[in-house]
This record gives sequence, C-alpha cells and structure tokens, in this order.
Amino acid sequence: MRALLAAGLVVLLVAACGGGGSATSSAGGGAATPTSTPKGDPPPGGPDKGAPAVAADKPKQIECGDLYTCALMGDGSVRCWGRNKDGQLGDSSGDKTRPAVVKGVSGVEQIALAAQFGCALLGDKSVKCWGSGRLAGDGRPLQMASPTPVSGVSGAEQIGASGLLACALGGGGKPSCWGLAAGDKGLSPSVASGIADIAVASTHACARLTSGAVKCWGSGEWAEGAKVSFANPGIADAAQLVSGDAFACVLTKAGAVKCWGNNDSGQLGTAPDFEPHPTPVVVKVDSVEKLSAGESGACAIHKDGTVSCWGSNVEGELGVGKQSHDERPSKVVGLGAVTDVCFASLHACAKTQAGDMLCWGGNASGQLGDGTKERRLTPTKVAW
Repeated sequence: MRALLAAGLVVLLVAACGGGGSATSSAGGGAATPTSTPKGDPPPGGPDKGAPAVAADKPKQIECGDLYTCALMGDGSVRCWGRNKDGQLGDSSGDKTRPAVVKGVSGVEQIALAAQFGCALLGDKSVKCWGSGRLAGDGRPLQMASPTPVSGVSGAEQIGASGLLACALGGGGKPSCWGLAAGDKGLSPSVASGIADIAVASTHACARLTSGAVKCWGSGEWAEGAKVSFANPGIADAAQLVSGDAFACVLTKAGAVKCWGNNDSGQLGTAPDFEPHPTPVVVKVDSVEKLSAGESGACAIHKDGTVSCWGSNVEGELGVGKQSHDERPSKVVGLGAVTDVCFASLHACAKTQAGDMLCWGGNASGQLGDGTKERRLTPTKVAW
C-alpha cells in the first residue's frame, strides 16, 4: 500500500495485496527519539522530481504489488515481474522471474500497483491501468486488460495503488476513488478538499490534510461512527502518511513514527495483542526519513540510508535473515544508501543511491526478480 505527498496535486493510490504499498521502520529500543526534525515533507511515493536524472536502464521508482513488482525506468518505460495470473504484468504470458517491459505505456512519470492491476501516470497527466478489476474508473470489471485509460482522471500529478481501491486528488486536494463495487463506503471520501496526500489500502483510505491532521474512510473500523473507529486517530502534525491492510502510520513533523489500527502481527511496532488500537502508538524508531507500509508490516528509511522493518515476517519479508510470526523494528540485513522502499504482502524491495534494486522475502511467483522462485531472507539484486 503506498502514500503520496503533495498538497493540491492529483494522487491515485491503490493498496496492493490488501495492504499499503511499502513499509519502512527503524530498529531501536526505548521510545522514538528523533535526532533531527524532517526538513519539510518527505518525498512522495513517486519519483522525486528534484532528484538528479536517472540513467535509462536504472530504476527511477519502485513499487511492490501483491505477488509482483514493477519499476519505472529512467527512460520512462515500465518493467514488471512476478505473478501474472490476472495480467498484472501487462500481458497474458504467465509469471516472470525477471523484469519485462509493459507494452502500451511510455513516457511514464509514476507507477502504482494494486493487488491485480497496475497503473501508470503519463506525461500528459492521464492515467492508464492494466490487469484485472474495476481499473478503468467506469465501474466495469475487466479481465487481463492491456493498458486502458482511466475515465474521469485528467491533470494528474501523482498516482498510487493498493488492494482493490484507487483514489485520485484533483486541484485543491479534492479526492475521488474507484475500483470497488458501486455503493462501497471506500468510494466515498469523508474529506471533500484540502488533502495533501492519500494512503490507500484494501478497501479503505486515509488522507493527510494540509494542516497535518489525518482522517480515514472505508468499511468496518475505518468508517465514521463505527463502534471502534480508526477514522479519526487524533493526529495533528503528520508530515507523511502510509497505510497497510488494517493499520496506518505517520511520520510526524517532529520526526516520531506513530501507528494505529490492528496489531495481530505486530504491525504497530509492539507485541501482537489482537486488539483494535484507534489511538496511535509510538513506534520505537528514530532518525526516520521516510515510511512505507505493506499488508501486515512497515519499514522506515533512516537518515543514514539504512532500513528497519517490523510486523509479519512469515516469508522473511522484513529482511532480517529469518522467518518469524512477528518482529519488533529491526534493521534489514546488508542495506545502505537506500532512497526508496516498497513493501507488499510477502516481499519487499529497496532502491539505492547507486541505482541498484534489491528484493527479499517470498518468491513463489518470481516477485523478487532474481531469475528464481527461491525465498530470500536477505536482500538480493534484481536481475535486469
């Protein structure tokens, strides 16, 4: 599931594998004690437009889907690998263990992945999506669709994706959502305007307002007025927002990381307790630059370029060198100089300053892109 940060810009977000796009956290003991205050908002989930030019054959942005992965390359093309049962790699050729170009999209500025479909923001500010689901914005369920224009979206500045739901931010922070059946509460944002960014999960979304406040909408605990509601967590100073399947996290302007929602896999950074947490819990990490969230876990990029993750680790998706049910914030083995992380259900990937891309965790569909279907408990390079 993924978060996007840009006030007044168009944002489309869909959470792959029923969780947010990426997850990031840092290891540590004791309360979060930021060593410095973030310099303004962290960069959005998409490529940093202020960053140096990226070589044509290097990844500019990375995204993790349910059991697949994609990269936006420096030449504006998109390459995907992993599971392709629903056409989420852009064709019907079956699973791929190495990156392959998605045909029908070029000049791409940003990508976003849902559970069964991917999307690309093009240079003309339109959006195309491919795969299976209600991905065209008109309510029609499509199967194995090639890149298809999304109706009702124009002038887009950022996109994102997760689970079944997609959302977009228009001028003035006005949101719209699609991907679910007509009438689903996840299609009806509780905030009409003034949104800086949105984090979308399986069937819910959360918005960071320009004021730093956070509000959510969707089904179950994410609905307004629910008996136990995650819709209004009481956050007033969020600088970045991400969301997983049934939890969400923020990086505050003071540098603290706070999460709320379900905690059955330790995704709030504390021992699993199977209790709903409508009030945010402080995660014991510090010096955090950027967050990312997956289905049942999260990761944080630290200011020194290292990465820490926490939550579910059944396939080794936290990159700590072992499989386990849950983990407190722990450093990913052997990673440094990291600029971006994406996190899905059973795997995660990182991009380094040198332009390398490394992935780890479950690999049954080839989603790690190393040419095999072998699980990797520590980061391994993508085989371009």
